[in-house]
Amino acid sequence: MESNDLKKIYDNPMYIRYIDNPSNELILEAVKKNGLAIRYINNPTKEMKEVAIKNNPLSVEYINDLEEDNAVLAVKLLWNSLKYIKNPTDKVKLEAVNAKGWAIQFIANPTEKMQLKAVSKDYDSIKYIKEPSEEVQLAAIKKYWAAIKFIDNPTLEARREAIKGNEEAINYINFNLDELRVLVGDNIKVVKYVYDSIDVDFVVNVVIDKVKEESVDEKYIKDFLELEILEMDKINFIKEYGSKKSKVLLVDYKLSR
Repeated sequence: MESNDLKKIYDNPMYIRYIDNPSNELILEAVKKNGLAIRYINNPTKEMKEVAIKNNPLSVEYINDLEEDNAVLAVKLLWNSLKYIKNPTDKVKLEAVNAKGWAIQFIANPTEKMQLKAVSKDYDSIKYIKEPSEEVQLAAIKKYWAAIKFIDNPTLEARREAIKGNEEAINYINFNLDELRVLVGDNIKVVKYVYDSIDVDFVVNVVIDKVKEESVDEKYIKDFLELEILEMDKINFIKEYGSKKSKVLLVDYKLSR
């Protein structure tokens, strides 16, 4: 009889549901072939759960009393199996977001550590985080500037980081004139996107303050000189207003042409 049942299990693992008091051998064979067959097993052993999970991590939906190491196994194999794990431990949650940042959507009230791990894995997982801290916002944006698209009410520092990453970020953020002054000081190329809505003198005043700095960087000077939309004698502008460093960077730029 056992051999007959075994043959039926080979053909259809779900047949296990029709067998009264199946042996461990039959159960293991069933869940090895189809992990979801675990739903028909009463009080499965740890080994049975493990075999089922290795076949199909989503079988955790039908497993009560899931051991932590088996839960970890499931999320490592398939991150979204976290959705079906009852009362996962912090270790399981961290393993899930380490596998895929998007797993954060299945965690109620994730810790900042979990949030940071999620966005460091996948920047856009921040769209699943309510009211992320500035640290989490910055971590996501440093991963990829476009994370700013998914943040409601980003902090000024977060917006600055996004602008430094790519001037196109200006299209996805709100700002007032005082904030725009800071953003133009971070990346002169944002002017391409706001030129029609601001006064040229506004930009000029920002750039004057920037080129006066001894800490001005080479990229800012290069971007300013190459910004076609800003029509002015930029070389004489730097000669008139620039710090010693700005003038050195200007000479280096001209020599490199």
